Amino acid sequence: MTPRDYALLAQEAYSAKPDIGKADSASRAIVRQTAAGLVVAFPGTDNLDSMVADLDVHPIDVIGIGQVHHGFWAAWEAIAAPVLAAVAGRPVTLVGHSLGAAIAIMAASAMVAGGNPPAAVYGFEPPRVSTNGSVAALLAQVPLCLYKNGNDIVPDLPPDWHHAGAVQPIGRAALPFPNVTDHAIARVIAALAEIESPASDASVTTTS
Repeated sequence: MTPRDYALLAQEAYSAKPDIGKADSASRAIVRQTAAGLVVAFPGTDNLDSMVADLDVHPIDVIGIGQVHHGFWAAWEAIAAPVLAAVAGRPVTLVGHSLGAAIAIMAASAMVAGGNPPAAVYGFEPPRVSTNGSVAALLAQVPLCLYKNGNDIVPDLPPDWHHAGAVQPIGRAALPFPNVTDHAIARVIAALAEIESPASDASVTTTS
């Protein structure tokens, strides 16, 4: 599967009936068996509960993981048991967009701390998740694919916090300044399709 394929699953997580959690919650996921293996995808901010999670910015110390965003951790913790039961120790790729990317990173952190690391994480437009480098250090051995489209502002938030790993810029900015237009999952999918096209000459760099 390509990054675009995983982004399509992140998009599907918004509209599909959740396999885990409730539709009106920040804590929900879909589970898909793909040709490349098991995938759990988390949707991003699309209801009041997810907005509350985004705004619950104060850091919390999690044993074995470090200092993380309380809202993101709480959103993961609410569905941790059923997600881990669905995975059942099998190799799994964790996927998400926006808040969903942050939850995927929290899930990966918990799985690594528990001795069962995921096969990979694909995070599209992820916000920053930690006040320090603890999550990045924990996930250093996990294939972590994080993407920022154009001038999306969300991956720059919260200010002065840290990402779980390097963030790869993609796409053409809709506006010449930080914005939310570039945050849309549809724009992410289009940008990835352009990169994956044989005719594409898009350059790829990484930033931290």
